[in-house]
Amino acid sequence: MKKYRRFANFIASAAVIASAAAVPMSASAAGTTYSSTLTTENDKKVTTLDKYLVMKADATVPNAQFTFSVAPGTAIDADKENGTLAVLAGIGTPVLSNGGTMTFSTADTTTAEAAKGTDTPVFVTADTSDEKYVKKVLTLDFSGVAFTEPGVYRYLITEAGTNQGITNGYVDASTTETVRTLDVYVEDAGTTAADGTDAGKPQLKITGYVMYNGTQTGAPKASAATPEATPNGAEAAGAAKNDTITNVYSSQDLTFGKAVTGNQGSKDKYFKYTVEISNISAENAKLSADLTGADSAVPASPNAATNGDYAGKVNPAELIADTAKTITADGYTAEAVTSGEAPDTVTAYKITAEYYLQHGQYITIQGLPKGVSYSVTEDEEDYTQTSGIAAALSPLNWDGDDTNGNDALENAAEGTIADADIHTGYTNDRSGAIPTGILSTVAGSLGIVALGIAGVAGGAVYLKKKKSEDEDE
Repeated sequence: MKKYRRFANFIASAAVIASAAAVPMSASAAGTTYSSTLTTENDKKVTTLDKYLVMKADATVPNAQFTFSVAPGTAIDADKENGTLAVLAGIGTPVLSNGGTMTFSTADTTTAEAAKGTDTPVFVTADTSDEKYVKKVLTLDFSGVAFTEPGVYRYLITEAGTNQGITNGYVDASTTETVRTLDVYVEDAGTTAADGTDAGKPQLKITGYVMYNGTQTGAPKASAATPEATPNGAEAAGAAKNDTITNVYSSQDLTFGKAVTGNQGSKDKYFKYTVEISNISAENAKLSADLTGADSAVPASPNAATNGDYAGKVNPAELIADTAKTITADGYTAEAVTSGEAPDTVTAYKITAEYYLQHGQYITIQGLPKGVSYSVTEDEEDYTQTSGIAAALSPLNWDGDDTNGNDALENAAEGTIADADIHTGYTNDRSGAIPTGILSTVAGSLGIVALGIAGVAGGAVYLKKKKSEDEDE
């Protein structure tokens, strides 16, 4: 009986040992995973995207804001037969500079356009001197992303922002692209984590980045065809590398001028113009006025033909959507337009400015964003006013070309800024007819005087003769 009991205990113990042996090892004992932190020796944890805002050479930098976001791209299986790598959907989120917000303002420094081959932005025209740009840089910091395996991780970077007159992701007049595809190349670093919960685990490192235009669905090649070339053949098929994004600020200029006609028209008289610019969306938006074709101010003692109230009035050289501006101090005002709902929300601004012009003078307000409304009116006083200035009557050469004569300014005096500069103004006529029939000519007047002299002389002869006859009697 004891033998049987000892045998039974032996069998039970063996079963327990066998059961214990059948339990799988813990995950940490079965294998290891990569450290959740990149090797400290990694010097490529950050990459950049260059952002350009392109505008006309005479425009003021607009107040504008853009936001960038990053999302995982789509995974793609490796294709050994065609020699393409696997693409992994991006994990984690890189840290973007300034939280992914990029702001432009009138205080930004611009760079003048040079040769197309030396400038990176996409320019609108073929001219190499009619535009300028502001460059800013978006940084993407991947140092905190916990990559899990070596491979190519794909992300999509998207830009957004609605700003007056600005086209996002400008490619050409009919094409825009606001997405960039970013492939992050991650490799085994050959090092292990020195301390912390990942101590002893192998580490990864980022070895490079490739950024493409648009949303890419192809995989990169496993090897480069010609390593010394750019591109080197390892890029995704049909993809264009591009680590920049260009936005274009579309603006136009408003030129208005003055012509005086008629034999009674005063060509040294100053006329008052009122310019209204409505629907400017950005607070503190600034427009520049080119005054080289006019006086900067009415003289303190103007000529007799000019309204005395205009004495010393200044032509404003800039217009800012600032509600603190006044006609008296600044030559213009800015009014906030609200939604009318409670609480009121400012939806736009209207600028009202006063300018003074003589015959043959003109002013150009530069950089009006596409979509704003404008109106140019004039106090014609006792002149007959005609909207616009015909070329035949124009004393103006606003295009600077001396070979084609003077220039017409015949666009509408009010409208909406679209795709072309505006040239408008007023012709003022004052003519008077000279009455006829009474001393109407110099020759006639001299004839009458001569006749009078002859009459006096004749009378004197008669009187002398009469006196002689009387003495003879």
